[in-house]
Amino acid sequence: MYKVNDVVVYGCSKVCSIKRIATPDFMSKPQEYYWLQPIGDAATMLYVKTEHEDKMRCILTRGQADELIRELPEMEEMYDSSNKVRDREYIQVLKSRDCSEWFKMWKGITIEKMRKEHDGKSLNASDESNLKRVQDCISSEFSAVFQTTKDKIVDRIRHSLDTDLITL
Repeated sequence: MYKVNDVVVYGCSKVCSIKRIATPDFMSKPQEYYWLQPIGDAATMLYVKTEHEDKMRCILTRGQADELIRELPEMEEMYDSSNKVRDREYIQVLKSRDCSEWFKMWKGITIEKMRKEHDGKSLNASDESNLKRVQDCISSEFSAVFQTTKDKIVDRIRHSLDTDLITL
């Protein structure tokens, strides 16, 4: 069970601080909820039943985040040639809340985007949407871990991917 003040990832990209563990006033029957406040959004409170804590995980440590960024160049990219298979895989990856899988997905789509741009083409709408979603998942968590902006995180991750080694 999580504790008050723990910082967690809820869903795909909601990085939240646990403010309370209690029954909200508006509930008719007593059941404990996590009161989650998204980082950077003091006006929002999310209520998650304590029995659904499997939809959350603790935020990465700075060391874990650094290690993932260092490992990115050697990680296998995830990009299936079949649109249908790829979309199903990506839905599962986003639901998993597994940063390593997020990085593989991000890398796969990013490399495909580079290849297409090299050929004067662009990503299909689904890939573009999935790239934005996974990038938001990563940048939301990593900006909280490193206490910086999402844009700086995206730049740092892109820089860690040694594009000179990628054959297009």
